[in-house]
Amino acid sequence: MKRKHSWAMSLSIVAALATSTLAYDKNPPFSLHKLKKFMLENGKYAYEPKNDYNIFINYELGMHCVGFDMNYCCVIPPYNSIQAQAVKAGKDGKLPRLLTPEDNIKLYYYVRDNTYSEGNKMKYWSVRKDTDGDGHLDSPSDIVANYVWTHLFIYKDLEGTIPAGATEKDRLRIGLEVPVKIDCGPSGKPMSGGYMDYAGKDGGNVVMTDTLVPAVKNVKLILTSSHVWDALGLPLTAFNDSTRKGTIRSITQKDFQPFQYSTVELHDRTGKPILNEKGQPYVFFGTNPVDIPNCYACHSRDGKAAKMARDEGITQSDQEYKYWKSYPDESEYMARLAEASINILALHDKHHKTEFLKYYNPNASGNRLGKVGMVNCADCHGDNISGNLQEPRPTATGYKVVKAKPLTEAIHGFHLAMVPMPDGAGRSQACQACHPTHFQNPDMNDDTNPYRVSDRYGNGRFAKADVRNSGGGCYVRRDAHSNPDAKPPFFLNAYGKWMLENVSMRDEHGHKIHEIRGLYCTNCHTKIAQMLYKYDDIINDSQQTGKTLRNKSLRAIVDALTGGSMKKFAALADPKTTGNNEVDKYYTDHKPAVLVKNVGKNGKLDLKPWNYPKGDPVPYNAASAGSDWWLAASEPHCADCHVAPFVESQGGKYFPIDQPNKYSLYRYSKAHGALACQTCHESPHGLYPTRYDGKERTVDVTTHEQALQYSPDGKYAGPVTCAACHTVNDKGVPVQLEGTKYANDYWAAVTLAHFMREGDQKLSVKELVKKYPYEKSAHIVKTSWK
Repeated sequence: MKRKHSWAMSLSIVAALATSTLAYDKNPPFSLHKLKKFMLENGKYAYEPKNDYNIFINYELGMHCVGFDMNYCCVIPPYNSIQAQAVKAGKDGKLPRLLTPEDNIKLYYYVRDNTYSEGNKMKYWSVRKDTDGDGHLDSPSDIVANYVWTHLFIYKDLEGTIPAGATEKDRLRIGLEVPVKIDCGPSGKPMSGGYMDYAGKDGGNVVMTDTLVPAVKNVKLILTSSHVWDALGLPLTAFNDSTRKGTIRSITQKDFQPFQYSTVELHDRTGKPILNEKGQPYVFFGTNPVDIPNCYACHSRDGKAAKMARDEGITQSDQEYKYWKSYPDESEYMARLAEASINILALHDKHHKTEFLKYYNPNASGNRLGKVGMVNCADCHGDNISGNLQEPRPTATGYKVVKAKPLTEAIHGFHLAMVPMPDGAGRSQACQACHPTHFQNPDMNDDTNPYRVSDRYGNGRFAKADVRNSGGGCYVRRDAHSNPDAKPPFFLNAYGKWMLENVSMRDEHGHKIHEIRGLYCTNCHTKIAQMLYKYDDIINDSQQTGKTLRNKSLRAIVDALTGGSMKKFAALADPKTTGNNEVDKYYTDHKPAVLVKNVGKNGKLDLKPWNYPKGDPVPYNAASAGSDWWLAASEPHCADCHVAPFVESQGGKYFPIDQPNKYSLYRYSKAHGALACQTCHESPHGLYPTRYDGKERTVDVTTHEQALQYSPDGKYAGPVTCAACHTVNDKGVPVQLEGTKYANDYWAAVTLAHFMREGDQKLSVKELVKKYPYEKSAHIVKTSWK
């Protein structure tokens, strides 16, 4: 009876949400009063885009969590890209046009007030490490900035060219034959600014790596998706030039500016800025988030890990703190940061029999780890995000290396078991406490900030409250998914409607609330997301044909994924650290997806796609030491909660990052022709509309300001509207759709734009509306409004 009652409640709620909007408001959620208007032949007003050109700027990662002092260890190397698409607006009713180098233009990039890294912002190039493997630290290449990239290589260029007859001896390894210049990324792009590269229809910035399978080498990793301009892998820090005074020893938490302004100018082919009618250059900015993990909170002074180390007789970290406090300009924060690094390495040595601190010298003024050198976590732990698919890393030096768990699995699995930190609902505060939590306003970066999830010693402050009411850094109190001002339509499928009702619209006690509380990290990064991905065998992405659960009823989803158990389904969809600790099990019980099938006999390889009807399944972890973490198989997807066509592109183009007949990653996806999803919606964890609590209290002001550059009324900060690039009618619909039913329905027109994939922009209007009928789009809006 209990199961029937649970089903009755859940299904009735979802049914009510699905049918509650018999009609919907067809008007846009913004006004057009700041746009120039003129009269069309049919007597309607048309409104021109406010900008002749638009440059839409984003980044490829949700938030790059990176240390800036590499003297001791490196979890993930510094790497922030500036990505952009440029559009010539369609004024006078003309169609807008996506710009490429064939239009005789170039895009010049820089980061506002952030032109360098090494020195008083970062220690990376000045830290020694045996890069060439000769057993010494005296070669020109022997620096950390080179060392961390040597598993990647090219043969000729960043286009993936392998010359005829080339062998492994001809490889040009990043960091060795291709050294990383000071204040530059591994592709050579400088922090100080320069021109962006353009990736054509097949993508760009291709590097190669080897796999765990000896016979599978030269795997191409396409780092930049198609039709995108890119300044790849900049060593960005969260510190601005104008405020970073003194030595690196003096950094405090008040120095952090985690949401950097990536700036892009439109130039002609000769390098001269293209000017607008006022004689000013076309300049746009976007958000580039970068911050440091909060390891120092638990691993220094009175933090839990620091106390545990002392109880185990570990003293090196206290020696480290004492040494740095002898410097008059050493801040408490930096002394604790160094202490935390030594504490982490000491605990690792104690628990895993490593010898990272074998030559540690507590009185040394430099190279304090001796000939071991700094510790690169990816030397033993595979990590797809840095392209390290082998374990141990073949170019590792300085210590004994072993095969270890994937990096994200090892870090999350251990910490979520040791420090579950449940909030009042049982959700882990640890996600928000460990990942960066700095606000853009420096005055909010201490314990007086009521939204800060943990205190200076790593103790959670929301144990009896809701962690979603905290804020800072990567996601919470920032993204559209955690923004109470986000308004329908949400375009939700059955699973999305369940999440809205059972998570977003519930408080920490499970009580119904009237303002969206939003989703938490663990509501997207779930076993359900991975199960949905594994189930898919999709033929068409935007129309969602083929085998999938995403367009099925909630009952069908629960039956297929959990054998009909609503209780188990809820525990996986909204995992808690209490009870069975499903948050921790998300990592420790992970079963990687099938990468390919092998139909070879007698030990030979003959690899076919994952859905080939015959052959032995080869899981991701058989080929990659990073398993499938950070790749499409293990990441959440828009398609999990949102109805088609509000879904990613089909994969396969960027294999093995994604797979054919599966959904690709959001950052590789395109809609409305060749427009990147990120162009209109911004990047992961910072999707429009970002939360705005006022300039002083908002986590990330930058993304809110970015949205206003394209706003038709100077207020609307949601996803970029049609009016940014198109001449539109009084409904905000492109005038090309006049004479069709779409012309009077803004939301149906938005749905049409999402249906359109690469090639559809070349269709005539008549062909387009025939392929994607208005009635179908209107039905989708009506049934998925909430």
